[in-house]
Amino acid sequence: MRRHMQGSVPLARVFWWDMLLVGTLINLVAGGAALAAHVAGAPFWLAALIFLLPLPLNLLLILSVWRSTGKEAGGWSALARAASLVWLALMFVV
Repeated sequence: MRRHMQGSVPLARVFWWDMLLVGTLINLVAGGAALAAHVAGAPFWLAALIFLLPLPLNLLLILSVWRSTGKEAGGWSALARAASLVWLALMFVV
């Protein structure tokens, strides 16, 4: 986690593996669990809490992508930053 915060993890790994694959799966599981809790009659606040549990991880992943782009010499750094913001918005909706 410290390497992610420092931006020393390669951009390709942070973007493709950590954010798009692992982060998306965690968000989908949390969204499904929140929906299941709501359908099962759990209080709204509990379903909302379950849905929002991945938010700190999402923010860490976005920060990691942005910090890794600062150390990456490749030309897709700006695209990775923009895509990470779009991903964050989609994960908040999904």
